[in-house]
Amino acid sequence: MARGRARLSGDREAVRSSSSSSSSQAPGVPHASAEPPPAPPDSSLRQEVRQLRAELAAALQRQDAVLGLLEQKQEQQQDAMHLLKQQSETIRLLQHGLLHAQQQQPSERPSAASAAAAAAAAATSLLDASEAPQVAASAHQRAPRRHRSTTRRGDPLASALKPSIADRRTLGSYDARYHSTNGAATPSDHRILPRRIVLVRHAQSKGNVDPFQYEHTPDPSVPLTATGWQQALDVGEKLRGMLEEADGSQFRLFVYTSPYLRCKQTTEGLVRAFSEEQLLGVQEEVQLREQDFGNFQDAAGKDREKLERLRFGRFFYRFPHGESGADVYDRMTIFEDHLVRDINAGRFGPHSTLVLVTHGLAARIFLQRWFHWTVDEFLAVYNPPNAQAIILERVPSDTESRAGGPTAWIHTKALYRMHADSRALLEGCTDEMCSTSWLLRGPDAARKFSSH
Repeated sequence: MARGRARLSGDREAVRSSSSSSSSQAPGVPHASAEPPPAPPDSSLRQEVRQLRAELAAALQRQDAVLGLLEQKQEQQQDAMHLLKQQSETIRLLQHGLLHAQQQQPSERPSAASAAAAAAAAATSLLDASEAPQVAASAHQRAPRRHRSTTRRGDPLASALKPSIADRRTLGSYDARYHSTNGAATPSDHRILPRRIVLVRHAQSKGNVDPFQYEHTPDPSVPLTATGWQQALDVGEKLRGMLEEADGSQFRLFVYTSPYLRCKQTTEGLVRAFSEEQLLGVQEEVQLREQDFGNFQDAAGKDREKLERLRFGRFFYRFPHGESGADVYDRMTIFEDHLVRDINAGRFGPHSTLVLVTHGLAARIFLQRWFHWTVDEFLAVYNPPNAQAIILERVPSDTESRAGGPTAWIHTKALYRMHADSRALLEGCTDEMCSTSWLLRGPDAARKFSSH
């Protein structure tokens, strides 16, 4: 009996062990043995990786070499451009030297000629020296690059020429063609700025005598009256007489004109007083056109709009389908920026006069932008008469510096001021509004400006 119980107990333990082993395995899945560990990478794979790394390093080296060649080429191009600018400056200085020699008195001409000869010799030396950077670049013996100073203190050409022709910026003053903050006055013997700038409002047009003209004629197509044609001829004769009295036979004239018909006809009548030699050219400038009041203009409706403009403000009121005074100001700013750029570049000679044939409001806004009038100052000024010249004269050299103090900072616009007779043609214009320089506008100008 005991022996049978022991056998039964052993069978039960065997069954438990078997069921426990079978329960640890998923049903229907045969028992699988453990996976073997991954085999180490093959030696051929390692060799392939090393080969790819070597090829990558070689490609990077070739890339560095190509970049080095490109950088070297760029440096050579920069050197070539520097040499080209240097030769251009040499030519400019030689031209000034020749002009100066021609303007000398007979007793001084030998010295001026010798200075020009020295300048030519210096220019030749510069041309010979220009090959040095190229030779150094080809031999790969380039010195470390340094910042090139714009002040060429050791320029042999500047030392060979007389101080009146040399680069005045190296002597503590500057050429007025540059927008400099040096603070030094412009030497009187180194100016190539126009002698004067003249604003001429167009002569009498049919729109001036008949407001209904604009109902059927586009504003750009309104012509002059017979009186207007005579006014155009008269202003040309008057202007020629003034220039001959001031500059003799040396004066030259360059004309900018609005594309509107009345301005082009005024220009046509004005230039008849001048010979082909005296007239440098005529250029049409769209930015000098009249304020746009809208297309065809109903006279009664335009009167209502002008009354509304008085309530809103004459400068900022924009006519329907047209412009405001502020819009004209924006395009006049662009024109003046281009004009100053041309003046600074030496486009006009020292005996030249610029004439701008334009419209009444456009002329006033030109003056506002040139002399930095405030809006209130602009609103106090009214249009000049038809075919009358508003003259901006070149400032004399003795007024460019403060007496007993440092020289004034000078911008190109500050080198001009309105003639007293011209100021009388502009109702509401005061003496202090005739210049952009605080020195010329008077001691109270800065305080008045800051109060606005």
